[in-house]
Amino acid sequence: MAGERYRSARLGTARTRRRLVPLRYSFSVTAPRTVVGSFAALMALGALMLKLPVSTQDGISWLDAAFVSVSAVSVTGLSTVDFPQTFTAFGEVVVMVLIQLGGLGIMTFTTLGALIIGRRVGFGELLTLRTELGLVDSPRNALSLITQIAGITLLVELAGAVALAIGFVRHGLGLGEGVFQGVFHAISAYCNAGFATLPNGDLLPYAGDALVVGTLSALIILGGLGFPVLVNIYHYRSARYLTLNSKLVFIATALLLLIGILSVAAFEWSNPHTLGGEPVGTRALQSLFQGVTPRTAGFSTVDYAQMRQPTLLVQIVLMFVGTAPSSTGGGVRVTTLVLLFLIVYSQAKGGEEVRVFRRTLPRRLIAKALSVLTLATLLVIVGTLTLMVSDELSLLPALFEVTSAFGTAGLSLGVTPELSAFAKVLVAAVMLVGRVGPLLLLLALSSRQRPINYRYPEEGIALG
Repeated sequence: MAGERYRSARLGTARTRRRLVPLRYSFSVTAPRTVVGSFAALMALGALMLKLPVSTQDGISWLDAAFVSVSAVSVTGLSTVDFPQTFTAFGEVVVMVLIQLGGLGIMTFTTLGALIIGRRVGFGELLTLRTELGLVDSPRNALSLITQIAGITLLVELAGAVALAIGFVRHGLGLGEGVFQGVFHAISAYCNAGFATLPNGDLLPYAGDALVVGTLSALIILGGLGFPVLVNIYHYRSARYLTLNSKLVFIATALLLLIGILSVAAFEWSNPHTLGGEPVGTRALQSLFQGVTPRTAGFSTVDYAQMRQPTLLVQIVLMFVGTAPSSTGGGVRVTTLVLLFLIVYSQAKGGEEVRVFRRTLPRRLIAKALSVLTLATLLVIVGTLTLMVSDELSLLPALFEVTSAFGTAGLSLGVTPELSAFAKVLVAAVMLVGRVGPLLLLLALSSRQRPINYRYPEEGIALG
């Protein structure tokens, strides 16, 4: 009898354990959840800081404070308020800090702080850091990368701030104001955020200034290359070796920049509301800048609402593609686009493997690229349709707004301040997805699954 009771107790314990297993898997802390949670927590903290009376001149609603905070942390640049007229110097500093933290990543700064104070960084933290940076190497390599990334970021932003400060002071800003604006815009450009705190609220007066436009363009491009590529460039002098990722990023970035610049010049050169009527040198600089800035940067030296529809369509495509992986920008990433073209090229040649530069790409990358593209396309389509229904927007402004939010570009046709409360929440959610990535967010929301140790028989279906 005692043995029966003992077995019953053991069975009851086993049943209870089996019932609790799904709960453990559902609420376990994983690297994707930590990354997404850290961004969400920073956005909430930013909203609280922007809501403080010292941050604004005449106050701000909770919804607008949250929207600007999400936009800053996701390095987007969209704003529902007139930025220079709403925020004080303290509020602008808060936004600048949020941009820097959001651009480089919260776990990056946390790990860097731990190294500075001499605290040991655990393997779990390294795994989370690797997930945030989007690295494919061993988590141990993330520790050495983090110091190099911090050093490169400091040098690039410092050089950009000095050049921009000179340009702003030359245009009539005082020394103190010019230095502040130089620092703010250097961080905003390198992190591909696109927030502008200049007195007039935009960069239109600087459209013909080669120093300002050139510096901002260089910062945007460097920030969009991705941290692994920047580190590879830093070590190239000694190693004389470019990784496959760096080669593909360079090629794709150059082609996309060329398409953007030439499209603006071709479609807007004679448009009297944008480039038309300006001196030839200013037109060339505007074409250059507006070909660079859709790569998730968000700055503009023209009125986007006056652009022709062919130009806007190209800009939408560029915003959707975005920048390189592990960068400060968003979008589906240029390597995803390159991989899709390589798949098509391989299929056209009758090959079963995707090869480039004497390397064979793993099949798992093909599945990941298709997953990212599918999720991003669905998000943009559903978001556009929702905006068209909720706020009665026409197709082009709604598509432009949602794509800009997903690509963390920050460009708009002027509809952002007029969005309804529901639409603001929707666009803010799209910005968050665009910053962390749709696939990473999906992994964060899903339960951890046990490995499958069996396979079903294969059967083909008709395609094409």
